[in-house]
Amino acid sequence: MQYEWRYERLGDFTYNLLPEIQVRPFLIEWLIPEWDADRKEFPDQPWTAEWLELITYMNFTLEVLSLDVISLRPDLMAYRSDKMNFADSLAARANEREESLLRGVSTEPLVVNADGLELMDGYTRYEVFRRHNQKEVYAYVGKSVIFGA
Repeated sequence: MQYEWRYERLGDFTYNLLPEIQVRPFLIEWLIPEWDADRKEFPDQPWTAEWLELITYMNFTLEVLSLDVISLRPDLMAYRSDKMNFADSLAARANEREESLLRGVSTEPLVVNADGLELMDGYTRYEVFRRHNQKEVYAYVGKSVIFGA
């Protein structure tokens, strides 16, 4: 699929945004393989399996959210294993991303579950936005299309 990007600035950063009709196919194309690889490498991470199942039942809208209302997953933020310390890895990745964003590279919106406003994808971007005191951010907000979910 060819995606139709547009670029908009919000706060200190420029975002590459998709028309809403293209958001779900894009996220399915890119996040499922990433999360599936994470699930295989780190089978003890329950959020990956949860998100893999949930994303296929979500429709997404582009929204501007206050950064303060987005919740981080505590067990992910505290995750440590012999292979990885998530907090340390996040800090290192955020340093790299911050450098590119400050040079003007555009970034994608965060991916947020409407139920509880849990951040599903974009922890590195979130960290950079937090460091730069961004009040509002673009987010693809996913709502489950399953009744009662």
